[in-house]
Amino acid sequence: MFSRAVILKLVENLNFRKHSDFDKFNLEFGLEDIVKGEYIKEKEASLAKYLIHNKNAKGPKNGNLSYEILEYLIRNYRGFEDIEEKYSELANLLGIDGYSLSKEGIKRNLPNEIQIQDQEDYLTEKLVEFKFNIAKGHYEQALSSYSRGEWAASNAQLRSFVEEFFNKVHDHISKENNNSNHEKKQVLAKLGFFNQELNEWVNNGCGFIQGFWKRLHPEGSHPGLSEKDDTEFRLHTVIVTITYYMKRLENWK
Repeated sequence: MFSRAVILKLVENLNFRKHSDFDKFNLEFGLEDIVKGEYIKEKEASLAKYLIHNKNAKGPKNGNLSYEILEYLIRNYRGFEDIEEKYSELANLLGIDGYSLSKEGIKRNLPNEIQIQDQEDYLTEKLVEFKFNIAKGHYEQALSSYSRGEWAASNAQLRSFVEEFFNKVHDHISKENNNSNHEKKQVLAKLGFFNQELNEWVNNGCGFIQGFWKRLHPEGSHPGLSEKDDTEFRLHTVIVTITYYMKRLENWK
C-alpha cells in the first residue's frame, strides 16, 4: 500500500524509547512473534522489513497493517504543532504516494487505480537490475529532497534522472556512439523505442517526449524556488512516464 520510503519513515517516527512500549505495540498489532531484536533499533529494522515485504498484511482491525500503524501514529500524537509539520518528511513522502496527512487522518488524493507507490518500488528495483546506478542516484536524491521540502533541488534531480535514464536506454539497445543527449533520443526514435506513430517523438519538437522534457524544467536545472504542488506534479509525472518506458525496455528485443 505504501512505498518503501514511507514505511521506513513511518517506523522511524514511531520513535519508541522503551522496550516495554515497543512490546506493547507489538502485542496490539499481533507482531510479538514477528518483530525480533535485542535493541530498539534492531526491532525497528525488523518491523520495517516485515512491512516492506508484507504490504498486504492485515492489522487488528482487518485493514491494511501499515495503514493501521499510521493511524496509530496519528492517534497517539500529543504535540502542539500540526502533525504534518511535526512529521513533515513523512507527510511529503505520503504526498508522493498520493496521500495527505493531517490531524483528521489520512486522505487519498489520487484515484485508487493510480498506484504510484507500486510504480515507485518497481522503478527502483529495475534501475538496480539494469545497473542504471547514476540514474538511480538522481532518482533517490529527488525523493530525498522532496521529503525534506527542498522543491528546487528535487526538480533538478528529476531532470537529471530522466536525462540519464534515456541515455542509458540508448547505450543498452543501440550500437551507435552518440555524444549529445538529443542525438541519443533521436536514435531511440529511429530504433522505434519511442513510438512515432503515437507521437512520442516528432521531428518538429512537438512530440510527447519533447514536451515532457520541456515541462520538467522550463527554466533549466536550477530555476530557483518552486511550489510543492508543482514539484509533486513533476514527480508523479516522472514516476508514471519512466515506469512506462522501463517496462518497454524490459520487454525490448
